[in-house]
Amino acid sequence: MIKTYCFILIMLMSRAIAQDFFEEGGEDSDRHIGLAYELNGFVRGALFGGKVIEKNEGELKSGYGELGLKMRARKGIWGDGYAEIRFRRGAEFDEPLSELRLREAYVNVYLGDFDIRMGQQIVVWGRADAFNPTNNVTPQNILTRSTDEDDRRMGNFVLRTSYYWHPLNLEILWVPQYVPSVLPIPIQSFNLPLGVRFDEAINPDARLKNGSLGAKAEMVLSAFEGSFSYFRGYMPMPGVTMKDPEVTADNKIFIPIALKTYRMEVFGSDFSTTLGSFGLRGEAAYRRPIDDYKVDKGMHIPNPDLLYVFGIDKSIKDFSLILQYIGRYVFDFKELQAEDQLLKDLELKNRMISSQLYELSHAGFMRPSLTLLHEVMAIEFLCYYNITTEEALLRPIIAYDITDALTAKIGGEWYKGPKNTLFGTIERALSSAFIELMASF
Repeated sequence: MIKTYCFILIMLMSRAIAQDFFEEGGEDSDRHIGLAYELNGFVRGALFGGKVIEKNEGELKSGYGELGLKMRARKGIWGDGYAEIRFRRGAEFDEPLSELRLREAYVNVYLGDFDIRMGQQIVVWGRADAFNPTNNVTPQNILTRSTDEDDRRMGNFVLRTSYYWHPLNLEILWVPQYVPSVLPIPIQSFNLPLGVRFDEAINPDARLKNGSLGAKAEMVLSAFEGSFSYFRGYMPMPGVTMKDPEVTADNKIFIPIALKTYRMEVFGSDFSTTLGSFGLRGEAAYRRPIDDYKVDKGMHIPNPDLLYVFGIDKSIKDFSLILQYIGRYVFDFKELQAEDQLLKDLELKNRMISSQLYELSHAGFMRPSLTLLHEVMAIEFLCYYNITTEEALLRPIIAYDITDALTAKIGGEWYKGPKNTLFGTIERALSSAFIELMASF
């Protein structure tokens, strides 16, 4: 803890001696403009409340204070370094929470038309809103309690090279070490029978052959943007598998189950353009598992599938609207066939995690937003409904700028779904109302 506070103090002291600061941080800042240092960030407090699972009582789902710091060090036109650190303290899932996390830390080198980026970073592919079939490079934590959807993204070590040949941009990346996404189903939802228990996750080691590769060719024109992408390697979201039975020292037999990742090839494409006053966006990906998904040992591996998203957006003064259709087709789909109850339950959980409960599924997504009071207040309402599985998500948020760099938010996130669906499983654990106060600097 002392080391943590010392690090934060050093960061704050560096602000006082920096040559200048910028209004905005992150990788979108102009790389050739500005002086040597930049430090900014935020402090916030947040409360999330909901219902006790299987009881008609309210409870605190999460409450925390958080400090976020962002720093960029520039070296003229040759490169820069960027880092973001988060320190969160409070309670979550009825447990104490104390977390120091280096979200990103990477160095950019600019060599004419070539850029090289190395370090801990978050890579986001795709142009659709919220649902991105091509975004498979770095992991996510869907269980993160935050009013900002971007906080669910996690960093990983990536070596990334880009070449700019206007209007064509080429990108090649390598992920040498696997980092898993956090399973979207709380561990409490696994009702394990007697003699079955969770074991240590099965993750690939650091051998070079276990690295993941990605490539993307992107065209950027004034009226059209689009890309083709390819990814081959371990998928961030793991599945659940069953290990061989083991015997304890007192001759009792138990069956271990564990999270296990899998390798896939993903061929993707996306685009965005305009049609009159409407914006058009689309994204699609064909995912093909490299390992055998048809055998019992491959129950954690999803079937090949095709996921596609098409949407329109429209802005009228202070009002904007995004509408999207989301579809998925699962190849080689079969109904659950396992006779053993444990195998059947694990197979069902895997299909829930990979959204492959049905051969063909259809869903709709809507995000209207409105700014009021000369952009002092913003109202947003996210709505998702899966027509096939009858799962729904509602996420309204009202944000109010009390003064410059001081914001209050109030809203909620509610999941709903039938039994044996993902949203139906997590609705009581994750549905909540929230309030947040944030001060930025």
